[in-house]
Amino acid sequence: MSATDTATDARLPVAGPTEVRRAFIRLFAADKGRAVQVLVLYTLAAGCGVAVPIFLGRVVDGIGAGWDVERINLVCALIVVCVAVQFVLSRLGRRAGYRFGERAAARLRESVVKRVLSLPLDRVERAGHGDLGTRTSTDVNTVADLLRDSGPTIATALIEVLVLYAATFVIDPLLGLCSLLTLPLLLLAARRYLRRAGATFRGERAAMSEAAETLTASGAGARTVAALALQEERRTTGYAHAETMYGWFMRVLRLQNEFFLLLLWLNRIQLVLVIAAAGWWSFEGAMSLGAAVAAITVTVRIANPTNVVMAQLNGFQQGSAALARIEGVNMIPVEPRRDRPEGSGLSLNAVTFGYGDGPDVLHGLSLHPKAGERLMVVGPSGAGKSTIARLLAGIDRPRTGSATLGGVPMCDIGVEELRRHVVLVTQEHHVFTATLRDNLILAAPDADDATLLDALRRVDAGWALAEGLDTMLGDEHRKLGTAEAQQIALARVVVADPDVVILDEATAGIDPASANNVEVALAAALAGRTVIAIAHRLQAASSADRIAVVKNGRIAEEGTHAELLEAGGAYARLWAAWQGD
Repeated sequence: MSATDTATDARLPVAGPTEVRRAFIRLFAADKGRAVQVLVLYTLAAGCGVAVPIFLGRVVDGIGAGWDVERINLVCALIVVCVAVQFVLSRLGRRAGYRFGERAAARLRESVVKRVLSLPLDRVERAGHGDLGTRTSTDVNTVADLLRDSGPTIATALIEVLVLYAATFVIDPLLGLCSLLTLPLLLLAARRYLRRAGATFRGERAAMSEAAETLTASGAGARTVAALALQEERRTTGYAHAETMYGWFMRVLRLQNEFFLLLLWLNRIQLVLVIAAAGWWSFEGAMSLGAAVAAITVTVRIANPTNVVMAQLNGFQQGSAALARIEGVNMIPVEPRRDRPEGSGLSLNAVTFGYGDGPDVLHGLSLHPKAGERLMVVGPSGAGKSTIARLLAGIDRPRTGSATLGGVPMCDIGVEELRRHVVLVTQEHHVFTATLRDNLILAAPDADDATLLDALRRVDAGWALAEGLDTMLGDEHRKLGTAEAQQIALARVVVADPDVVILDEATAGIDPASANNVEVALAAALAGRTVIAIAHRLQAASSADRIAVVKNGRIAEEGTHAELLEAGGAYARLWAAWQGD
């Protein structure tokens, strides 16, 4: 399997038409009362609008029949009333439709966020930030636009079209049939457009996702790209995805141009047929002049809502394609995790593990941290240290062997329950656009200010103590450097107060002098808890209770700092290299 195939397989699934229809039904059923209200208001507004050309035809016939001025004025007054009532009903309908759309979009956003947070972390990581990011932001916004704007507009125009066609039959059945002559061609064209547009819009959105993934990865790994001189390779990849996205965009434009040109001609042909028939029958005396005028006026008005419906098919298809991608997230199976650990003992027993379909990274590895000890896991890059951290944190399930907490497999324990016992801190930390206080109480919502300030003090975050808990953090407010963001992450650990803390290069972004101070402070803050520290830098190794050396996915040796130096094995060589000997 090629790298491209692997990347494609890792992407999140996309729902089919049946799942998308069910999703739309759920959205409408959740607020069916307001949906019915919108349909009733728009139907009444369309009825008032259709009454205008009918009354106008009556006026034309009335003038020919010798109506007096008062009767003509009365009918004209009714026309004015119909226009006013139509305006009011349309505004009320649009207001109700907008509220329906906003409520539906809010429910959709909440359900997407809830679902994403319940996904296995390893599945999210394989999907990539670009794919998941576009689904939870761009795609959700597209569906929200459909529910809030395009949906009510389509409903309004479609109701108006149906009422106008019905009005032509009320005026004269034969003219009604004439107006329907082009309808089969219009429906065939729309069906062909929808069939082609669905796949085209899904392809466009997938191309956007790939381009976003490339851009995100290049931005996040900018230092690595620069260090390895990969600028040209990343630029070429980015241009290739942009070219693909442009190709899909041009397909969309060509498809729309073909469809709307055909729609324009069908509208003209329909109008010509009705005018010719109405004129002929009027001159032959088979139809009154007023009826002819009313029928022609109604036919002229049919074109506008018909064009609106067809034009909004673009937004409808975009929204359907976006909803298919959102529903795809719901198609990912989530294993139930309901078990509870009996104690806080952590253990890896004869674990074998590899990522995806790749080779094994760990080979029958066993590791048994003792309660309350500080265990340092060291080894060369690629030895499997971070993989050990992921297994101990319950992120990944081993291929063989077991990773347990309190005798229960980690991946069978509910996530919230697991995080009360075990917390993983990595090099990557997210700081939300919120106050410092809000960022810290994520770890313990009931924590008071004194607890938060004590946590900041324990991780040596003097800048945070000086600026205060009400300081707004984020790119538009107080932008944090890597070291400051890591201090926030470590302070969250202190606030969370778990039984086991796993530090995977948690102080890697802090300068060596400050890192040593933070590690000493953190060690004091976490005294009495089990701490597993994954590290390349060995400055804190000498203070660890026990050191496990990982080499080629296996535990090469274990012991205290002094014991391992005396043994003269892998650790002694790492220590010598670290000391510069």
